[in-house]
Amino acid sequence: MLQSLIREAASRFNLGDNASRFVRLLVDAVFDNDNGGFAGLRKRFEDAGLGDLFASWIGKQPGDNVLQPDQFSAGFGETASHQIAQRLGIAPALVNVAGATLLPKIIGLVTRGGVIPIARPADYESWFTAAPAAAAARDESGGGWWKWLLALIVLGGLLLFLLRGCKHDEAATPPAEPATSTTEPAAPVEQGNASFDFANVDGKVTVAGKLPSEADKTRLWDALTATYGAPNLSGDITVDPNTLPAGWLDKLIAALPDLKDAGLKFGFDGDKLKIDTAGLSDEQRFALSEKLRGLFGGFEISGLWDRAAAALAGLKSGFSGDDLVKALNLMNVYFDTGSNTITRDSLETLTNAANAITQAPSGTRIEVGGHTDNTGDAAANLALSQQRADAVVAKLAELGVGEGILTAKGYGQDKPIADNATEEGKAKNRRIEFSVQQ
Repeated sequence: MLQSLIREAASRFNLGDNASRFVRLLVDAVFDNDNGGFAGLRKRFEDAGLGDLFASWIGKQPGDNVLQPDQFSAGFGETASHQIAQRLGIAPALVNVAGATLLPKIIGLVTRGGVIPIARPADYESWFTAAPAAAAARDESGGGWWKWLLALIVLGGLLLFLLRGCKHDEAATPPAEPATSTTEPAAPVEQGNASFDFANVDGKVTVAGKLPSEADKTRLWDALTATYGAPNLSGDITVDPNTLPAGWLDKLIAALPDLKDAGLKFGFDGDKLKIDTAGLSDEQRFALSEKLRGLFGGFEISGLWDRAAAALAGLKSGFSGDDLVKALNLMNVYFDTGSNTITRDSLETLTNAANAITQAPSGTRIEVGGHTDNTGDAAANLALSQQRADAVVAKLAELGVGEGILTAKGYGQDKPIADNATEEGKAKNRRIEFSVQQ
């Protein structure tokens, strides 16, 4: 039942002999009664703000990239993923990358027809072994004669070996006592990050990088050639089997046709993305930053150039509190769905904000207001907006903003700035808003 996933774990994620054990541990978690079984796993994803995503896998055949590595860690449990890493002797990051791809498919398989499993099925063990149906059918129909012939050949060879051995028994030297091995078990090989660097200078593209397989290299190189043309492409991508899977590869390949601006530079190092758009116009920088942030929202991104970054960088010496909050309110701070957890791609945005706030005139006091759309319960929205405002204040304090400058207040859904009847309006209403306190 799970052989295709085991093969995928072995080949795509270089898990080798650990592939079957890895898939087994993921499936065991679905039926782990000590942690609530399927319902308990689903509840953990709901608590992480990923309940709707988890529900979308039930009775379906999820594809790749429906779950990000950081989301897997949040829903499956960081402790549980680290335990798997320790048991198999692999990097925790590999558990999160492979688990993000395989767990949704496992959920789809164990909930075929939309039926929620409540107990481990009787044929559970057979899920992890290849079914010998075809071989059994041949034996029952009399097609197993060749096995008897093979056995006779082996037996004959064994007898010949023993007869020859008898002739040399008298002269044989007694065998030495076997040496006791003191060799320590080999330590697991440290796996490095997949990487990729890209630079477009006047339409000539230079790349460098490292990927875990020849197949990944071929896919990426073919996509680069198709997008930019062989005469405009140079560089090299190496293959190292001890490299973690590139969680960005599929999305990058799909995005290449939109990444043709001369002057663009960017690079991946594992789940970190660094962007350099300094050679582009402001409008190009805004558009590309927005696109890359949308594609790789779960990554730690540096070099984003949005209107807030431009406004904060443009503040003149001696700026007022009003100038500051006008720039701050151009920011987009993102959170995990239904959660007050700030996404990793918002870190640089808040770092820029913290640097500007620390330069504000003495005595400046700023309120950080949290706002939601009108989806769901009003009281729950109010609580969530307060939690998100608190999270932003805490992060800015962590980034260097002094005590007493910021206060947090949640407004829930009571102060919309757009029509909640549209998704675009709801997106505008879900916001962090800064205001100067007199």
